[in-house]
Amino acid sequence: MTSNRLLIILLTALALAGCAPQMSNQPPQDESKDLTLDLPPYAGRKQIIAVLDLDNKTDFEDPRIGRGISSMLITALVNSGRFTVVERNDEVLKKIFAEQKLGLSGAVTAQTAAKVGKMLGAKAVLIGEVSEFGIRKTSAFVGVGGKKTITTRVVVDARMVDSETAEITGGATGIGTSSTTTQGVALTFEFGTTGFDETTIGMATRKAVNQIVRKMAGMAEAKQFKKEN
Repeated sequence: MTSNRLLIILLTALALAGCAPQMSNQPPQDESKDLTLDLPPYAGRKQIIAVLDLDNKTDFEDPRIGRGISSMLITALVNSGRFTVVERNDEVLKKIFAEQKLGLSGAVTAQTAAKVGKMLGAKAVLIGEVSEFGIRKTSAFVGVGGKKTITTRVVVDARMVDSETAEITGGATGIGTSSTTTQGVALTFEFGTTGFDETTIGMATRKAVNQIVRKMAGMAEAKQFKKEN
């Protein structure tokens, strides 16, 4: 078994056990960049969309990654003031995905997404995948206390699909990184817990999500501007 595989198993075990990292100091000041949406007020018409679970293409075989980041995207999209997100309906998804021979969390084509959008009454559907999620770089232990710097990185690709035409009308990539000095493994993916956003992986995920939503918000504004003119 390779060292990378051992590391993945260790990190997954820690996450399932709910272990929190032992931080020896606070993250650098520049960690605050991209942690908030910071969008200007918007008074235009909101686009009605649905958001499907992201396809998890990382080394972690854990369904919480795709669904967890999808949930974060929904919250950020709503908070942007540019979108109305329709409620997920698992019965509808099961029916459509069964026809396409897909699982509830799997690769979704633009055509399948369009069918979901029509069934849910959404004008567009957000789909995509998580291609990177975890430790990007780890320094050697330094000092008597055995401290080391850990950098985590999250990469998410998202696409907006028109429910009528199945056309991909826009795409965005979010890349988030975060570093900290620690005496333990600073990685957990207990989405929705109080301390998730304070972990390095939580901050990296939030940055990636906010980058995507800013880009999608810009596309929505441009689309609305064209309609009005």
